Amino acid sequence: MPITVKNSAGGGVTLDSSTSSNETINLNTPVFTGNLGVGVTPETGWKSNYSAVQIGGTGSILSSTTAAAGADTHYGQNTYLNTSGAFAYQVTDQASLMSQNDGNVRFRVAPSGTADAAISWTTAMTIDNSGNVLLGGKTGSNFALAGTELRGVVSDFIRDSNPSINLNRLGSNGSTIAFHKSGTNVGNISVTGSSTAYNTSSDYRLKENVTPMSGATAQTKLLKPCNFDWIAGGNVNGFIAHELAEVVPEAVSGTKDAMMDEEYEVTAATDTEAAVMGTRSVPDLQGIDQSKLVPLLTATIQELITRIEALENV
Repeated sequence: MPITVKNSAGGGVTLDSSTSSNETINLNTPVFTGNLGVGVTPETGWKSNYSAVQIGGTGSILSSTTAAAGADTHYGQNTYLNTSGAFAYQVTDQASLMSQNDGNVRFRVAPSGTADAAISWTTAMTIDNSGNVLLGGKTGSNFALAGTELRGVVSDFIRDSNPSINLNRLGSNGSTIAFHKSGTNVGNISVTGSSTAYNTSSDYRLKENVTPMSGATAQTKLLKPCNFDWIAGGNVNGFIAHELAEVVPEAVSGTKDAMMDEEYEVTAATDTEAAVMGTRSVPDLQGIDQSKLVPLLTATIQELITRIEALENV
C-alpha cells in the first residue's frame, strides 16, 4: 500500500512499490532493500545479488549486495547487469563502464549495440593495486606506466624548469619506445644496462639497388657549416636547414618559408560564455636530422684516404 505525505497545498511525496516482492524501509536500522530509481523506474532485470541505483535515463551505480572480499562496484552509462550476470545495453547506443574490485580500477568502453543485448567490452585503461597505469587492456608491470613516474607529467612540462618523463624497461635489454608508420615498425629507442641507442630501420631486406657512393668529396665541399646564435639563446656550430636541403635533402624536413594555421584563444571563457577562438598563420619551421650526414662524411673520408694513400705510394 502506498504511503503519501502531503503538504498544506495538497502536494506531497508518495512511497510506493512497483514490484510484487517485499521492499522494506527499516527506521531502526536504515536499510532500503531493492533497487532504486532516481528520476526513472529501475530496470527489472538486474542480477539478484547486486544492488543498483539507476539515475535518469542511462546512468547507474551497481555494487555487490554482500560485504565480502572480492566484491565489486560499477559506475555505468547505458548498461545494466542482467539476471545472467552479463552487462547489457539499456538502449541502442554506445556504452561505458568504470569498475572497481580488489583495489583495481578499470575503464571500459563499447561500440553501439542493441537494447538488452550483451556487451563486449574493450578495456581502455586499468589502474592496478600497485599504482601502475595500464593502457589498452595490458596486464602486468612490464606494460605499466608507474604511477610515481607518471604523476604530474603534464603540469611539469607547463610549470617546471626541469621536467622529465622516465621510461623504465624491466629485465632484458631492448626497446623502450617503438615508432610505426601505418603499422610498420620504422625505428625505436632501445636501452641496455648502461647505454641508449636511437635506431631507425636499416635492414638490408628493406632495400634494393644498393651501390657504393661516389663523388662524396665534391658533395661535401658544397656544405655550408656555420656558427650562429639561437634567438632563444646559445651559440653553436651547425647548418641552415634550407641550405643543407640543397645538398643532402634527406637530412631536412619541411619547406623553406612554409606557414601553417594555428588556433588560438581570442577571448577567454567566462562562467556564462565559451572561449572565442581564432586562427592565425605562423611559421611551419624546418628541422635537420644531422645523423643523415654520416654516410656522406664517411664516403668523403674514404675518398680522401684513397687519395692520400695514392700520394704516399708515389
